[in-house]
Amino acid sequence: MVATTLVGSFPLEYSEANIRRALEDQVDLGVTLPVLPQLRDFVYMFIEPMVREGVVVQEGLGFRLKGDVAEVEPEPPEDLLIAADIARELGVRFRVPVTGPFTIASKVSLPRGRVGDISSSLLTDEELRRMVAEYLSEVALRLHREVRGEVYCVDEPVLSVVVGARSLMYGLTPEEVASTLDSVLGRLGGAHRGVHVCGKLPPLLKSILLRLKNADFLDHEHSDFPANRTYYAREELVSHSKRLAYGVVSPIKPVVEKEEEVLALARDAAERYGDALLFLKPDCGFGGLKGFLGGREYEEIVLKKIKVLVSVASKVE
Repeated sequence: MVATTLVGSFPLEYSEANIRRALEDQVDLGVTLPVLPQLRDFVYMFIEPMVREGVVVQEGLGFRLKGDVAEVEPEPPEDLLIAADIARELGVRFRVPVTGPFTIASKVSLPRGRVGDISSSLLTDEELRRMVAEYLSEVALRLHREVRGEVYCVDEPVLSVVVGARSLMYGLTPEEVASTLDSVLGRLGGAHRGVHVCGKLPPLLKSILLRLKNADFLDHEHSDFPANRTYYAREELVSHSKRLAYGVVSPIKPVVEKEEEVLALARDAAERYGDALLFLKPDCGFGGLKGFLGGREYEEIVLKKIKVLVSVASKVE
């Protein structure tokens, strides 16, 4: 049997009752390491103190910088603190999702930038992205002290956008990306620490992720992105002390996969990667399914996908 976990988001409205519901359902379905649910925007969760202090303002679905990030006292997201208390009450080990500094910087525009346009976001300014990284590193330290998770994963979907085949955008360097991620990961604890990057993986990203000193697993999408299935060689992972969290269920297709299809994908992963396969999981969070069935998507799609995932994992050696 291969251990199972999830990435983070669910198509549920934000409330303590729904946080409990998502955790209890994961436990009841047999997920090895339930994830602390993200029911709010995964960037807003981590910059809420900046918004509260007026340093960042929300404009529509985006954010704009208005003040000095260094003046804001870092705080762990209340969602994760509530969820951790519930998980401990349930007596389960759990995974903690942490939105990464590059992704956060990409979602906040410069004071005179265009909200929602990555080319005028904090990601394009070396000093501002350094400040975001320092802020998040302190949040990570305080978060771990509060929740004491078993697994932590720093979520950086933007890296599949800004890292290319031979170069990076906005003056980023492989060294900066690796050292910044390590600075956040190093503030976390637990048995396993990893990085999640979704989408089709660009060639240059491999060497950056493999060189990380403070991560022992890498988490990607393999169900919806077949090219990612052979992105690493087993020997590369082993020689860099890395293992894989392997996506076998789609988080965006509003249909429940046939178990035999998921089992075939999982067995291929097990054969290809052997002991370097750490977790089976959905490709990404399920939040994007919200609204597909008029509010019934959680019960009719998500829970059934999780049931397939757990069943498949029990049959993979």
